[in-house]
Amino acid sequence: MAKNKIKILVCGSVVIDIISKKKFYGGTAGNIAYGLGQMKIKPLLFSLVGKDFEKDYGPHLKKIGVDLQIYTDKKNNTANFSYSIHEKGTANEIWKPNAYKNINKLSLVETVDNKKLKDVSIAIFAPGNPESTYNHLLEFKNFAPNGMAIFDPGQMIYFYSKKQFINCMNLSDILILNSTEYAKISKTLGTDLVKFFSNLNITIIKTNGANGSEIYKNNRITKISPQKPKIVLDTMGAGDAYRAGMLYKLSQSKSIIVACKYGAKIASKNIEYIGCQSYKIPKEMII
Repeated sequence: MAKNKIKILVCGSVVIDIISKKKFYGGTAGNIAYGLGQMKIKPLLFSLVGKDFEKDYGPHLKKIGVDLQIYTDKKNNTANFSYSIHEKGTANEIWKPNAYKNINKLSLVETVDNKKLKDVSIAIFAPGNPESTYNHLLEFKNFAPNGMAIFDPGQMIYFYSKKQFINCMNLSDILILNSTEYAKISKTLGTDLVKFFSNLNITIIKTNGANGSEIYKNNRITKISPQKPKIVLDTMGAGDAYRAGMLYKLSQSKSIIVACKYGAKIASKNIEYIGCQSYKIPKEMII
């Protein structure tokens, strides 16, 4: 494996998942950091967690090399997400933000070690609420104007106004979202997302689950084929694994096409396991 010098910052949610009454580690940012940790990237993880994080979730991430740049709320628990597994996906979803409800009050530059933040070349914002995401994007761009910023609104897309979304896009180099989120924000914008931002120098990535993904760049579309897993046990977290793989290749200065193809490979490995942070990446895949 080539030695990696580019530092990655992962900003966003850290969540404890309850799958059929069994506890797993999750949250978009936590999942991405987990994937990168397996690839020996040692990412910085910025988030707001609860008093229960230090018991087992924190040590779990530290063990694989994640650099925890977090704020711990000693009065509340870490965010919690419960869901039940069915043959074709998940159902009965219950979200409890707990400590994470105050993420908009947390400053990026006041929480993350500035000496380490100075070395960051790529940052992904995945996700907070519209206010916190914009604030953290702005803080990062002011601190590291040449850094690559990846905007990953996730399910919080439903809470963005047109103005809030445009403001975040103006600070971003790459937008990544799934097909459902793409449709929702296109409705908010009043027209197709790609058409709306056709004059903005930003790469847009739309993931389509089992149907692969699409890259929109310079008014061109590139389709990325999905990778077939050996078995499908749980699709939750596959998109986050995709992002980890994509970030890994971007950190090697590979093209966005190469990065997304690799992301698809990591995503296929994720869905062979139950839980977002249960999968293992074979050494031969980390190249």
